[in-house]
Amino acid sequence: MIYCAGSRALAQLEKRVNANGITPAGQALFRLELPDGLVVRTAQAAGLPDHWRDSEAVTQAFGDRWLDACAELALWVPSYVEPAEHNMLLNALHPRLPEVALVKERDPFEFDPRLS
Repeated sequence: MIYCAGSRALAQLEKRVNANGITPAGQALFRLELPDGLVVRTAQAAGLPDHWRDSEAVTQAFGDRWLDACAELALWVPSYVEPAEHNMLLNALHPRLPEVALVKERDPFEFDPRLS
């Protein structure tokens, strides 16, 4: 599973939330270019329950089922940090993964020190 943020700002927020208070070092910022014509469903359209924030087990089971089906390359999922924003999951075992281009935007990437 490859976990991607829907925007540069959300990527920074997600990284900081998951860094346990440590300022991440040695970071780079990349952009994905998805294959032309790729249709990406939302998790809600794929059956994510409305109460998904109430149980990590519910979201893990949903993600495991989606991943195991290997029917789709990508899926938009709501961010736990900001549910009105979305992250994208990429199935690393999907046969279309090689069609995704990874474009380096900033290396090194430095977080704004005010986020400490």
